[in-house]
Amino acid sequence: MRFGVCAPLEKMDRLAEVGYDYIELGVQSALIPEKDEAEFQQIQAQALSHSIKAEAHAGFLPGDLRVVGDEIDQQRLSSYVETACRRAQSLDSKIIVYGSSGSRNVAEGCDFDRALGQIADFLSMAADHAETHGIVIVIEPLCARECNIIQTVADGLAMAKRVNRPGIQVLADLYHVWQESEPMSNIVDAAEWLAHVHIAEPVKRSYPGNDSFDFFDFFSALKAAGYQGRVSCECSFDDFDCDVETALHTMKSYLE
Repeated sequence: MRFGVCAPLEKMDRLAEVGYDYIELGVQSALIPEKDEAEFQQIQAQALSHSIKAEAHAGFLPGDLRVVGDEIDQQRLSSYVETACRRAQSLDSKIIVYGSSGSRNVAEGCDFDRALGQIADFLSMAADHAETHGIVIVIEPLCARECNIIQTVADGLAMAKRVNRPGIQVLADLYHVWQESEPMSNIVDAAEWLAHVHIAEPVKRSYPGNDSFDFFDFFSALKAAGYQGRVSCECSFDDFDCDVETALHTMKSYLE
């Protein structure tokens, strides 16, 4: 497995020093899909100057760029996704995470089957751009306190199978799995579609090693799924420069 951290660009050197394989940046903060090329090129030059790369990006769509409901701007969506994927490719990135609860939460009284169809339509369009640029978009299930649709790995798997495109895969996030009391066997069931992982100590959403939480079952499920991909810490840190070292040591201890 490869280990990274969801962090801002200025933390790349510290992550490299500690021994991380990559950093996970934000789509909206690093790829800035709705800002001009000159502004992005400054970020690009900085990102490519480090020994580790931004192999993944989270925080895909802003909340006002809806994919469900009656106010979908298809032209803006397509332009946004194409720019994000093209710029991700230019940073040697491989993964874009589609969580983005604000873009997909279903309004009260609206039809959930229709919303699922709209999400599938969005992901089919996004796959066109992703596959052109060598990017995989992973569906991130989000727990009920954050989102009211696609809340479990099983839900994400069903959507990925529905879209059935190589550019659309599934993410497993321990925090959301734990919040939903989802069985770890669902991660194993998603093995063929599992392309990215997020991890945090799931009670306080803090960094691995912050307390005595046992990650054995989670890593056992990843191993049973044959997962050898990226695992990103998406969590809070008390002292980033120190805590990322503890987190990496803790995660690697479960591979021994």
